[in-house]
Amino acid sequence: MTLTERLRERISRAFYSHGLLCASYPIPIILFTALCILACCSPLLKLPLPGTGPVEFSTPLKDYAPPGEQGAQPGEPGERPDWYVGAPVAYIQQIFVKATVSPWQKQLLAVDAFRSPLGRVFPLVEEIRNHALRDSSGVRSLEEVCLQVTDLLPGLRKLRNLLPEHGCLLLSPGNFWQNDRERFNADPDIIKTIHQHEPKTLQTSATLKDLLFGLPGRYSGVSLSNRRRVVSYTVTLGLQRYDSRFLSSLRSRLKLLHPSPNCSLREESVVHVHFKEEIGIAELIPLVTTYIILFAYIYFSTRKIDMVKSKWGLALAAVVTVLSSLLMSVGLCTLFGLTPTLNGGEIFPYLVVVIGLENVLVLTKSVVSTPVDLEVKLRIAQGLSNESWSIMKNMATELGIILIGYFTLVPAIQEFCLFAVVGLVSDFFLQMFFFTTVLSIDIRRMEVGE
Repeated sequence: MTLTERLRERISRAFYSHGLLCASYPIPIILFTALCILACCSPLLKLPLPGTGPVEFSTPLKDYAPPGEQGAQPGEPGERPDWYVGAPVAYIQQIFVKATVSPWQKQLLAVDAFRSPLGRVFPLVEEIRNHALRDSSGVRSLEEVCLQVTDLLPGLRKLRNLLPEHGCLLLSPGNFWQNDRERFNADPDIIKTIHQHEPKTLQTSATLKDLLFGLPGRYSGVSLSNRRRVVSYTVTLGLQRYDSRFLSSLRSRLKLLHPSPNCSLREESVVHVHFKEEIGIAELIPLVTTYIILFAYIYFSTRKIDMVKSKWGLALAAVVTVLSSLLMSVGLCTLFGLTPTLNGGEIFPYLVVVIGLENVLVLTKSVVSTPVDLEVKLRIAQGLSNESWSIMKNMATELGIILIGYFTLVPAIQEFCLFAVVGLVSDFFLQMFFFTTVLSIDIRRMEVGE
């Protein structure tokens, strides 16, 4: 036998054994599948609903004024979003710091790569707090322009020692040591201090480390596995009002104290971030209509199958299979940090096309074409075995095509390909366990009825 023939025989035997398993223990298999679906979809509870995520709008920084004030001309009226009205809740200004230890000596420890760069945050914060602008109108300090915070929210009170309270909203990695340089120097394990409040499980939302460092934790470089030895963090200021002269003065002062050829001080634009409170009906109609059409297509395609007890039940099972595979793909990607940046309304219909219905139709026709005098579990096993080679061959072909698309190195296409791979594997899992088991129950019901 050739290698292809041996592989084909092994795949056929594996599918035959799997068919016997699903037909012999339908209830445990369905319960196991339901638990897998719930486990994979659980990260979706931490994601915002579609359409409620933050949206952005940029305006030129030059001659900026809040909307509604005299001289505020952020662009053409048709380009401004509806929510861009009134004064903002706060202004956020970040001072980005990127540092490394150079030259690196062989006797230095791995922790030395970020101890010295992090130590620079304390004089930097002190300089920012003490900075004052003196002009003809008087003296302005940070206390006059910053956003004053009072009591912490109930869920954050356990972090009272790490977050600012009753004062300026100023966040930096120095908050881990209450902005005390002596406490930082006496800390024997700064890695443990930084990660002591990190969740033990995979997290989809921002953590305390992300908040104080001002950027996603994986970009901070504070890790013993950091081979580049480059540490990045920000000092984040919350401002009650936008004072261009004060910020310009602070920017010039920091540039004077910390000159760097790589320092970028270009003033380009203000990014306005808006969090939607609820989903509008107008936004839901196109999305819901698209899904209704897609699942109607799945339903009516499956209803064409003959020789089954309940066409309606199998059609519903096919819809549940595709819908669950979509939700599982988003949940699994979110669980491992691949939070979707594309709109779900844009990528889900294409994922349905990639996942397709071919296996569902092929499996059903293969099972119902087996001899009716055989036992139900033998019919299921033989039906799966007959189509095993074509199913695996098509699966490998689809994965190969998606892999080629991933190597186009276009970020949007790469993201879609990652979701498509996870969706394809999730759909195959549900077809083999959930739909095959439902099909065996339907065939058994038809046999009992006859």
